[in-house]
Amino acid sequence: MSRPSPSVPSIPRLIAQLRSADASVVAAAALRAALAAAGSEREALRLAQGGAVPALVRALQGPDEQVADNAAATLFYVASVAPDLVAEAAGSALVAALGRVDGAAAANAAAAFGELAQRNPLSVAAEPGALQALASALGSTKEITACNAAAALGSCASASPSLARRVAGTSGALAGLCAAITSDPRVIDSAMHALMDIAETGGGDLAARIVSTPGATGALTRALLSGELDAARGAANLIIAACKAGPEHARAAATPAVLAALASAAGRDGLTVNSIAALSCIADASRQLAARVADAPGVEAALLAALTGSDVRAGANAARALFPIFNADAERVARLVSSAPAALPALTALLQSTDSVAVEASTRLLAELALYDRTLVAGLLDLPGASLQALAAALRGTNSNLAAAAGALLGFLVGESAEQAQRVLSAPGVMQAVIAAISHPDQRVVANALEVVCTALQFDSGHAVRLARAPGALQRLLRALGSPDELTFANAASILAIACRADADLARQAAAFPGALRALAARLLRGEGGAAVFAAAALFNVAVGENGSRTEMLRRLAAEEGVLPALAAAATHSGGDAAHNSIGVLAAIACVEEERLVRLLSAAEGVIPALVGVVRTRADVETALLSAIALQQIAATSPQDLGRRVLDAGAAEAALEAMARGSDHVVASRTMLQALLAVDAAKVAAVLATALPPPVTAATNHARAMLAAAPLSLGSVAIEALAHTAEAAATLRARAAALEALALAAAADATRPRACAGCGLQRESAGSGRLRPCTGCSGKGPTGRVLYCSKDCQRAHWPAHKAYCKKAAAAAAAERSAPGGHA
Repeated sequence: MSRPSPSVPSIPRLIAQLRSADASVVAAAALRAALAAAGSEREALRLAQGGAVPALVRALQGPDEQVADNAAATLFYVASVAPDLVAEAAGSALVAALGRVDGAAAANAAAAFGELAQRNPLSVAAEPGALQALASALGSTKEITACNAAAALGSCASASPSLARRVAGTSGALAGLCAAITSDPRVIDSAMHALMDIAETGGGDLAARIVSTPGATGALTRALLSGELDAARGAANLIIAACKAGPEHARAAATPAVLAALASAAGRDGLTVNSIAALSCIADASRQLAARVADAPGVEAALLAALTGSDVRAGANAARALFPIFNADAERVARLVSSAPAALPALTALLQSTDSVAVEASTRLLAELALYDRTLVAGLLDLPGASLQALAAALRGTNSNLAAAAGALLGFLVGESAEQAQRVLSAPGVMQAVIAAISHPDQRVVANALEVVCTALQFDSGHAVRLARAPGALQRLLRALGSPDELTFANAASILAIACRADADLARQAAAFPGALRALAARLLRGEGGAAVFAAAALFNVAVGENGSRTEMLRRLAAEEGVLPALAAAATHSGGDAAHNSIGVLAAIACVEEERLVRLLSAAEGVIPALVGVVRTRADVETALLSAIALQQIAATSPQDLGRRVLDAGAAEAALEAMARGSDHVVASRTMLQALLAVDAAKVAAVLATALPPPVTAATNHARAMLAAAPLSLGSVAIEALAHTAEAAATLRARAAALEALALAAAADATRPRACAGCGLQRESAGSGRLRPCTGCSGKGPTGRVLYCSKDCQRAHWPAHKAYCKKAAAAAAAERSAPGGHA
């Protein structure tokens, strides 16, 4: 038979006893009340309703420590059933009891406040001095007092963000909680929970504030190394919250002791996930912290153990930690992964898990490893599971970072060999994922998805055709041409170029798609790196397929606004393949031999000057030949109209310059000159004559031969007369150029014929010496002689006079060499 709980038969009598002058009576009554209240909530409620609280307060305030302890204990139990009554009637007395931090009553006073904090936390915060008293009680020599005070503060903090901030702002509260984390398990657990309540309820900035509190890192280290699972987990979580507040707070938490403690705690059941997550958050804060984490004792082993263990979330956190460490020290992570046979299978398993964090972390790390060294991911496709399907799902998902990484990893896998490229792109769902990803809003994803196919093209160009022919793919590919991202555009244009070259129907669809040709032209007009090259290739392959020119496409290109000027601009300002393909399109349009097309071509801004410029300057024989053919066709279409425009643009002079570059250019140049002779034979003859004066060049003999041949058919005497006239004209041109340069220089030269150019002294000025002319240009210039009164003035004025002086000397030389001049 159970023993009945103690009870108080008469509340009025108990109150009288508590107020007695006899200390022994008071002590007995206080004990009886405590036992009764502890026995049942019914008795505690009777005490509250019977008006015993004021008497209990009086006993709590008395000098007898045992009586005060029992009174506080009774109030603790009464607070559980009548919190508002206790808060109002006993609040100040409980604060006073807490002030005796090492006294017997302080522990129960703290417990009473803890009870109030759970039921009415605002009442505790509103009680003057209560939070401060609880903070001071954390330093009690009695562990139960510190434990109860910490619990009370934690309960207050968990109530609301504002109360969490009030607790954190109480003087000594954070430092006291950190210091309370001692060897006693109850105190460690209670203090750690209070800190977590403050951080979780108050926000990341309070977590950062806790970590920055003096003694906090030591407390966190002790908690991590303690045998208390909850306390250790709380310490790790507190570090995570602080790291999220900013890199400076991660730096404060990342002491050698904390890092070592996290590595150690990661090896204990129940702590791996949180400890590895804390290491990940610290490493992710900065490159320097990532290196510090990696260097800490035991961290590499802890990360590898977590990565290859059975806990998916622990493995995910390890992969997340290795990612920033890789960015800080790629060689370290590569060595770690390559030395652990289980690492690649573990990452592949995470990739195929249902945990989104694990999938993203493993995919991103695998992509970085592949970028660093393809051999690190070799064999991935031969591991158990369906990794390709997992990557395909990631690629077509909404997570941009994951999709971009999946695309990058697929691209690396495709690049291993022709067989592997075929294996990847023919796997169920992969090509469909690539097509879906082309419409992703994140351009990194689009670029990487297209890169998968672009990489495979080195083995088999058919992959481009298969992609473009897939339902809905061509439209998405063509829309990607409007991307502001250069790599996205380049990849889309590259695939389009190869597909259109092989398939005329795809070329027709591409040309008919609204805005596609203009997008290619716009990128070509910008002339930026590889994008311009692929834009020109796409336009060329739309117009010229494997079986030759496509007249219908050439007509469409010529009629599309902006395309011809863009091709001309690329021919003028770009080099290499961009210019070659642009000229190829222009030449193909000219060679259709339809007057309407040729006139469209000729009327387009910059086309004729571009073609002439290529003939004049390009060492690339094939490109120069294409330009010459285009000019020849334009001139032949209408000699007296279009031909005159070609000739006036300097085509004859350009052909002559091309001849001078070597025999490879002669045939095209002579053919073009023959066409121009039909336009204006006299002008062409005059141009040819300019090659006749010494010194003899490669073009001299070709010019003589053309002058002697039909239709000019000039005799040797006439050719020599032309040569003499051309030589005289060249001399006159040199003289005119020198005089023009002198006139321009003279305009900037502030000289006065009868004054010193340096100091401005007039020859007639009193005390002035003789003015002497500059020996470099004396009497030679149109502004008269430049005079100086001394060598010092001449030296001082030389920077301003130098340009004029040199031009004047050049003009004098030209004058002497001119016909009739004086040597």
